[in-house]
Amino acid sequence: MPLVFLLTSNKTIMSLHVYRPISFLIIAVGIFLSGCVKETYFGKSTYKKVLYFTMPGQSATTVIDHDQLTIKLLVDAASDLTKLYPDSIRLSTFAHITPGVNIPQDFTNPVNYTVTAEDGSIAVYKVEVTRQSATPQITNSNFDSWYTPPGKNYKQPGMDMNTDWATGNAGVVTLGAANTTPVEVSSGDFAAQMVTRDLGVLGQVTGQRMGAATLFTGTFTLDISNPLNSPKFGIAFTARPKSFSVDFKYSPGTPYKNGRGQELVKKDSCDIYLLLENRNNNVNKRIATAWFRSGDSASTFTRITIPLLYGNLPAETPGYQFPENGLFALAGEPVTHLTIVFASSAYANLFEGGVNSILVVNNLSLNY
Repeated sequence: MPLVFLLTSNKTIMSLHVYRPISFLIIAVGIFLSGCVKETYFGKSTYKKVLYFTMPGQSATTVIDHDQLTIKLLVDAASDLTKLYPDSIRLSTFAHITPGVNIPQDFTNPVNYTVTAEDGSIAVYKVEVTRQSATPQITNSNFDSWYTPPGKNYKQPGMDMNTDWATGNAGVVTLGAANTTPVEVSSGDFAAQMVTRDLGVLGQVTGQRMGAATLFTGTFTLDISNPLNSPKFGIAFTARPKSFSVDFKYSPGTPYKNGRGQELVKKDSCDIYLLLENRNNNVNKRIATAWFRSGDSASTFTRITIPLLYGNLPAETPGYQFPENGLFALAGEPVTHLTIVFASSAYANLFEGGVNSILVVNNLSLNY
């Protein structure tokens, strides 16, 4: 992701210097008032939202609708709906929920979960659990749906915040325009376009001049102190596809620059890959790998099918395809997560790439 975050950080630092006397005054007044005002002076909290709700064996992202008070989940096709339970729930501050985590319920029919705010008011969420098919697809894998996040001026793939897809747009826009965007390829048919951008001297100061565009399954939360920690790759998933297919176009840009803005004698490449993992007790083990990396130009849409290789990778496999921790799952260990990544420059993590390298993808499908 492009490290345009230095600008934000510097602004924050500058504001602390400029307004330090005022800040101290506000803090002092706050301390004084805290000794005089009762804890309930401003009233008890009325907030009672379910912010996060997951289950073991879940597939795809939980869909939470705060207006309709519904929570919808997909679980593995072999799951016993009569003995399911949430293993993680996050609520509004000071709220509590019944029934709680790790308490089995019969989800053959929807189950009501009551959230009680600090002030005693309640919201009753209806939790619906459905078994996933044996051959599931990723939602919005045709990239036709895009939404505008609250308070933002760019679009993200999906119908709303309950999406399986994420981008690095939240980081890029601090220095310019979003670089993962929808593009209409024919009437009503949209694709995802990714462009590697030269972020200029502000990015260069911290060695992060080139900002590759990415589209991936997971979430993105801006981490200014460690931008590479901003993306969280992977979504809950339990199936075992044999391969995946996608339509793509690619144009490697020039010149090729590193994070310091130096031009290198190097050709850019796009990255397209899918990983299946077993994640248990904070240990990630690779189950299957499918990887496509190419610097060849493709001016019209080309459909590629990449087979998934289950188990250890052959010794002659390029090093970048191996898991960073070197761990592969044993035969028979269940799939818990799926990661799909598209990047306009293969070495996005090194903040280098070709200026205006363009990757466009459409119509992703998992093959069983």
